[in-house]
Amino acid sequence: MARVIRLTEQELKGILSDLIKMSFSGINPKDDSKTQDSEDGNSDDNTSSTYKRIGKVSAKGQQLLDNPIFKEKLKEISSAIHIDERSIIKLMKHESGLDPTIKNSIGCVGLIQFCPGGGMPKTINGKSYTLDEIRYDLEAQMDAIKEFWTKGYNNGKIKRPADLYLYNFFPVAAGKPDDFVLQAKGLSASTVSRANPGFNKKLGKPVSSPLTVGDMKRYYQETGMA
Repeated sequence: MARVIRLTEQELKGILSDLIKMSFSGINPKDDSKTQDSEDGNSDDNTSSTYKRIGKVSAKGQQLLDNPIFKEKLKEISSAIHIDERSIIKLMKHESGLDPTIKNSIGCVGLIQFCPGGGMPKTINGKSYTLDEIRYDLEAQMDAIKEFWTKGYNNGKIKRPADLYLYNFFPVAAGKPDDFVLQAKGLSASTVSRANPGFNKKLGKPVSSPLTVGDMKRYYQETGMA
């Protein structure tokens, strides 16, 4: 039997912001210029062994992978949430094409697409940052990612790569049973699925079919993310 979670008004506002993010971010399985860009350019033959099997990356993406700040912060994040670096990079590639400065049409920015209304401006290392500021400060952006994901890890929602991808996509669903439906009070399952038709298309289901945690796990497996 499908399970439904009831959220507070504040939590619902956060989910609605995440829904906007879903519809426009690279992890949404649709044709998107920033995602396509990540499939062009250099092959993984040019990356270090740590980054093998992430697929082709753009020249800008390769520049990020070679950046000492990124490498250092990536190790910190990986250690903090106990998820391997390659899986983290694959998520970032889906979201942003490995471009930390990218900004979409509704204002979501960065490697994992922080969105307006999603807790910004954010205080990082004692300094307040707006979304536009965080785009061009890679260290601060990586620290913000670490803070966001570490919260999910500490709450027991992130245990494996598929959990991380789901937490980044629909946080309240992470760690839930496979039959948990991606919906919330005031946010129907149909709204979620129709905003992200690529998932059901890939899974061979009608576009309006409710998405479950199990569906998302299967999607990540079939696309090679997990």
